Amino acid sequence: QAKVVEHTLTANKKQEKTAELKPHQKPVANFLREQDISVIIADAGCSKDFVQMYRAIEGLKTKEFERIIICKPIVEASRSIGFLPGDLSEKTDVYLKSFYDSVDKIVGKEKSSSVKSKIQFEHVGFQRGNTFPEFSCVIVSELQNLTASEAHTYITRLPQSSKMFLNADAVQSDLGLKSGLNDFLESISGVNNCAIAILDNEKHQMRRKEIIEITKKYIEIQKRRGKVFELDKSRFDYIEL
Repeated sequence: QAKVVEHTLTANKKQEKTAELKPHQKPVANFLREQDISVIIADAGCSKDFVQMYRAIEGLKTKEFERIIICKPIVEASRSIGFLPGDLSEKTDVYLKSFYDSVDKIVGKEKSSSVKSKIQFEHVGFQRGNTFPEFSCVIVSELQNLTASEAHTYITRLPQSSKMFLNADAVQSDLGLKSGLNDFLESISGVNNCAIAILDNEKHQMRRKEIIEITKKYIEIQKRRGKVFELDKSRFDYIEL
């Protein structure tokens, strides 16, 4: 069992209020320190991206990482990304907004620009054949919206000096039954330096109760229609946090 190491990201000179990890989030951050490839599975509203970004920024501060690479599947709703104005960078900035918001909360807005300058976005369609740079922290968000092949495209490009944090919301897959989450989790289960954690929803949930109830009812409706992807925990080893 790895020793729990507490890290605190300090605010700027004006003591601008910054976000720290809550007690229930600290074991998750420690889990991310223990191996090179870490998967966190939890419902929406459990701050998966926030904790992983916190750990990534910690690595920037300690020189463990030189950059943060965000990989998030672009699942289009009714309109193609080509409809959006601007070049590829401008089109994808909208998908980074939640991560940029986390940076603002973690280090404060006055210091955030230096961190954001070290963040880049990689789309799965442009990753094949390319290896991630050395000393990178790669965050793969919304793993449930990738096929198993796409997920492996990311993971096989990870160099020895880098780490990869993946997260998934198993009950909200836009791919439905085509999601490759179960296949991917089974393929990394038991592999040295890889680990999977499932978060306790009651402990980690940050959303208001009404939203949680509405989401549960929506999922039940979709299950009746046979369109919902379901996580098969019997296929892989995991810990609960």
